[in-house]
Amino acid sequence: MSAAATAAGYLYASGRLRGRNAREGEQAHEPQQKPKPAKRRELKVAVYEPQPAAPAPLERPKAAPRIEYRTRRWKPE
Repeated sequence: MSAAATAAGYLYASGRLRGRNAREGEQAHEPQQKPKPAKRRELKVAVYEPQPAAPAPLERPKAAPRIEYRTRRWKPE
């Protein structure tokens, strides 16, 4: 089955290439037209007034971590 699928793929690709070559050969006689550049629209920008600066938050010292020691509950005999 894979050989048949491969052969079908080759035939399909060769047919597409032949068609493409035929189309390119026809277009070679016609002068190619360059696409016209698109017109640019004017860019509109809205300007907002800057917001007043918020008061700085009160500086307070960072809390120190609380250290807890674990005690053994099981005692070896």
